[in-house]
Amino acid sequence: MSVEKMYMVNLLGARSDFDRLTKELALKGCMQPVNALQEIDSSDFVLKTSEDNIEALMDVSYIRPYSYDRDFNLSLKRIEKLKKEQDYFKINTEEVKDVTYDFDSMEQEFGSIYKEYKSLEKEYEVLKEKSQYLKNTYEAFEFLKDISFSLEEVLSMKNFKVGLYKVNEGNMNKIKANYENIPAVLQTVYKERDFVIFIAFTPILLFPEAQRIFKSANCEEIHLSDDYKGTPKAVVEELKMERDAVEKELEKLNEKIKDFFNSNNNKIKVLENSYELEKKSSEIKKTAACTNEFFYLSGWIPETSTEELQYILDSFDDRIIMIKKSPKEINNKSIIPPTKLKNDKLVRPFESMVGMYGVPSYNEIDPTRFLAITYTIMFGAMFGDVGQGAVLFLAGLFLKYKKKRTNLGGILSRLGISSTIFGFLYGSVFGFENVINALLIRPMEDINDILVWAIAFGCVFLVIGFILGITNNLRKKDIEHGVFGKEGLAGFLLYIGVLVLVLTKLKHIDLLPAGVWALYIVFFLILILLKQPLANLVKGRRPLFEDGAKDYFIEASFEVIETLLSMFSNTVSFIRVGAFALNHVGLFVAFSAMAQMAKNGVESAIILILGNIIIIGLEGLIVFIQGLRLQYYELFSKYYEGGGTPFEPVKVSFN
Repeated sequence: MSVEKMYMVNLLGARSDFDRLTKELALKGCMQPVNALQEIDSSDFVLKTSEDNIEALMDVSYIRPYSYDRDFNLSLKRIEKLKKEQDYFKINTEEVKDVTYDFDSMEQEFGSIYKEYKSLEKEYEVLKEKSQYLKNTYEAFEFLKDISFSLEEVLSMKNFKVGLYKVNEGNMNKIKANYENIPAVLQTVYKERDFVIFIAFTPILLFPEAQRIFKSANCEEIHLSDDYKGTPKAVVEELKMERDAVEKELEKLNEKIKDFFNSNNNKIKVLENSYELEKKSSEIKKTAACTNEFFYLSGWIPETSTEELQYILDSFDDRIIMIKKSPKEINNKSIIPPTKLKNDKLVRPFESMVGMYGVPSYNEIDPTRFLAITYTIMFGAMFGDVGQGAVLFLAGLFLKYKKKRTNLGGILSRLGISSTIFGFLYGSVFGFENVINALLIRPMEDINDILVWAIAFGCVFLVIGFILGITNNLRKKDIEHGVFGKEGLAGFLLYIGVLVLVLTKLKHIDLLPAGVWALYIVFFLILILLKQPLANLVKGRRPLFEDGAKDYFIEASFEVIETLLSMFSNTVSFIRVGAFALNHVGLFVAFSAMAQMAKNGVESAIILILGNIIIIGLEGLIVFIQGLRLQYYELFSKYYEGGGTPFEPVKVSFN
C-alpha cells in the first residue's frame, strides 16, 4: 500500500539542446512538467553559484515564458488522411518506432511525399469525375435508346426546348389528368414499377410555365449532353466503350496509388511518429521558461524514473544542469506532488475502483491493497458458488486477453476465484447443494451464524479502517482529527470499548462495572466533542475556538450524536454480506422449484440454465455494487479522502 516517492526536478541548459531534450523526455515518458516561471517565482528553482552556471545566473533577469511557434496542424491532418487511405487500400503496416528529430527536414520530407500523393489523387479525381459524368450520361441516353431519331436534330431546334424528366408514377398520372393545361408535348420513353421517364417538347416562350408545372409535380430533370451525335442507341454504345476505358484507367491508377503507399509505408509511419513526438515535445516546451541563451524546465518525476532521466542527461555531456528536490525540501508548501501508485500485479486492477472514488494524495496511504483484499472476500462471501465463480473467472480472462479490458477483466477473474473458494466452503455448484459437501457452512441451514459472521468480519474491517485513518491523519500532522476526531484515536478507542461491552453482555461476562463503562464512553465522547479546542491547546494555537465557542458546540454536539449513530449503522451495514449470501441461495431455490414444476426434463434444464444466467448477470451486478457501497461509505469514510492528483507524464505513444 504505497505511493511512489516523487522528486521535483529543475533543468537548465542551452537553448540549442532544448528541442532534443524535450523529445527524449517525451519518449521516456518520465516527467510531468510544471510551470517553470512559477517555480522560479517561488524561489524553488535555485542554483548555487559556480563557474559552470554563472552565465545562466547572469541571464536569469531576462527570463520569460518559452514561446512555441511551430504550426504543424495542417501536417497532422494530412497524416490522418494518408492513414485513412492506407486503411482503404489495406496496406500492411509493420510496427515502426523510428523518429526524426529535426523539424525542418521532417516537414520537407513529408511535403515531398504528400505532393506526390496529391498528384496521384488529383489524377484519380479527374478520372473519377469523368467516370461519373459518363455514368450519368449513359443512364440518360439509356432511356432513349429505343428512339430512332438523331439527337442533334432534336437538341438543335430553335423554337423548342427539349427536356428529359423522371417522376414517380402517381405524379405522372396527375400530369396526364391535367395534360391540357401543360404547354408542352409529352412522350413516355421508359417506365418501371414506381417511376416514369418522359421527354417534353416545350416552346421556348412557354418554357418557364412548363418548368413551374414540372417542379410542382416533383419532376427530376435528367441532363442530356450535346457532346454526342447520332441516334441514342449509337450514343449508348459509344458511352459504354468510353466507360470501360475509363474504368480500366482507374484500376491502373488504383494499383499505382497502392504501390505508392507500399513503397512509402515506412516513411509515412516514421513521419507519423515524428509529428506525434513533436506534439508531445511542444506540451513540455509550453511549460518552460527561457532567455535568449538558456532554457529553464521544471517537473515531477517518480523515484523509479530517476535513472532514466540521468541516462538522458548523460547523453548531453554535462551541458544540462539538474537540481533535484524531494517534496520536503520545497519551500512553497502549496505545491502538492502528484500521485503515482505502486502496486504489484495481483492488486493493480483494483486501482481503477479506488480511482472512481478519488486518487490518494501524496502523503495518504494507498488503499488499493486493503480494498482488493476486503472487496474480494466480501464478494466471494455474498456470491459463493463453484460453478458460477468459474464462469466469472473465465469471463474475466476473456475480457482481459481478448477484449483488452485489463482492469475489468483482472477484477472479474479475481472475484471469480473468490466466489469459487467460497463455493467450496458453502458446498454449492451452480446452485446445487447436493453435489459436494460444504467445507465450512451452508448459509440456508445456519442463517444466524452467517449473519453473525458477516457482522464480525465487518467489525474487523472497520477496526483496520480506523487504524489506517489514524495513520493518515498523523502523517498530515492533523491532531484534531487524528487524535481527538470521531475517526481518530478517540473514536477508535470508543468503538473498541463499545464492541467489548456488547460482546461481554452477549456472553454474560461482567468484565467491568456498568459505571466504569459509562465513564469510559462519556470520556471519549467528551474528547470528540472538544476535539478542536484540545488540538489547538496541544499545538499552542489561539483562539481555541476558530469560529466562536457557541457555533462550535452546536455543530460538535450534532457530530457526537452522529458518531454514535454511524458506529451502529456502519457495523450493522455489513449484515448485508450475510443477507446476500442467503439471497444467492434463495434465488436458485426459486428457479429450482420452477424447474420441478416443468413438464419434462428439457424444460427443467432450460429453466435451470436460464436461472444460472440471470443469477450470474443480475445478482452478480447487484453484489458488485453492494460491495462497492460497503467500501465507499462504510470503510473509505473512516480513513480515505482521495483528494490527490494522478501523475500524468507527457509521454508519446506510437499507434
